[in-house]
Order: sequence, then C-alpha cells, then structure tokens
Amino acid sequence: MLIEVKGIVVRTQDLRGSDKYLTIFTEERGLVSAIANGSRSLKSRYLSATQLFSYTSFILEYRAERYYIREAELLESFFDLRLDIVRTSLGNYICEVSADTVVPEQPEPQLLRLVLNSLYAIAAGKHPLPLIKAAFEFRAAALLGFAPELTSCAACGTEEGEMFLDIMNGGLLCGVCRDRLQNELPLSEDDFRARTRVAMAVLTPAALRAIDYVIHAPLERLLSFRLEPEDARHFTRAAEEYLLHHLGRGFRTLAFYKEIAAETV
Repeated sequence: MLIEVKGIVVRTQDLRGSDKYLTIFTEERGLVSAIANGSRSLKSRYLSATQLFSYTSFILEYRAERYYIREAELLESFFDLRLDIVRTSLGNYICEVSADTVVPEQPEPQLLRLVLNSLYAIAAGKHPLPLIKAAFEFRAAALLGFAPELTSCAACGTEEGEMFLDIMNGGLLCGVCRDRLQNELPLSEDDFRARTRVAMAVLTPAALRAIDYVIHAPLERLLSFRLEPEDARHFTRAAEEYLLHHLGRGFRTLAFYKEIAAETV
C-alpha cells in the first residue's frame, strides 16, 4: 500500500548501514515513523529530503507493519537554521516538543503550521530567539488544550493591579489573592503537595498582553509584537514554565539550548 504525505522530519535515528529511522510530523496523519533505506549515503537522492528539519513530500510504502520511504521531494530545508548552533538547538527543541506530543494518525494542522512558522522565523533571524521560543511555547500549550484564562483574577474577578500566572491551574491571580492563598497553605508534611498548587510567574502588564496576543493572533502574525527587556524576561520565563508544567516533563534539547545560548551571550 502506498500513501502520499507532506511533513517535517522532527526526529532521526541512525540504523545499520546507511539506513535511517525517521519521525515525520505530517499534515495528513499526525506523526508517522518510516525507514529511509540508504538515506545516509552521500550518493542517496534522498539525503537532503530526510534530514532533521526538512519539510518534504513523501510517498510511503506500508509493508511488514512498517512504513518505508519510496519517494521523497524536498520542499523546504530551513538551511539558514543549520548554520548557527544556537538556532539549530532551538529548532531541535521545537521538533522534540512536537515529536513527543503529537499522536500518530491524529492530524494537528495548526500545530504543524506553528512548528513550520517557528522554524522559518529562527532561520530568517529577524526576531530574538527567546521571543520565538516563548511564542511557540504559549501557542503550543493553547493548541494542545492548555490555554490559560487571562481575563481576570480567578479568585476575586478583579482586572486591576499586579497579576501572577498560576502555572498549574492555568489562570491569573491578583497580588492580594496570591498572598492570601500562600498564607492559607497548610504547613504539615502530609499536606506538602498543596504547596505545589501555587507555582506563580510574575507578569508585567505588557507581558500579560503578549501572552494573550500569541495565544489568539493569526499564526502568520504570531511574532508581530515587541517587548521591552524587562517585560520580555517575564514573558519568556512564564512561557517555558507553563508549557513544561502542563506537559509534565523536561526536554534534553531544551537543556542543551539553554546551555549553548548562555555561552553565546
């Protein structure tokens, strides 16, 4: 059986000889895993089309309960993303998030567009990498069903004053309610878990507006905003904490990106 799909290679694994195992985030079928025979050979006509980050049109053959690459036509390589180790490491993180969250045979067209747009922005170099990363994280959280409620304080309903992002519960708390909740937390060891409900990220008004913008903006205008350095710091910190908490895990590629990015500052 042959099927035709378009997708981005989000993970690769070397196999024996010159073969490679690909994880492809496709428009039609969500995640698809396939073997690309001989694709690591310098003589392979599929060499560029099966590399990490490559957006490719594939013809897959299904046999012996596996997919195999029958044809591959490269549509976009994101070549400039590969020229800088910091850009490459951020692209790796974005691909790993999608590889670990998308379900096989379940299309996620908006999330695929987000991944493609984010990789394009990284390659183009027109926006600060931390803002690209944070915009991806908040929008990905929203597309995966974890969008925070940002209209008012979840406890008292006020829309005024300093606000904090309640990381676990996905809403806002004003300063008064946040202080009251922390003071009411039990101190006994048996109730220690209750403390984890109050993981807060401080938000400036501009950072809060930026979160609301990237959750709701058209994808083609996702990065059409600007933040002052202090506001950007709160925005980017909240984004990473929020996504990682709701996915319930960390990412090896994220740790590497943060290490490399810190060394280049």
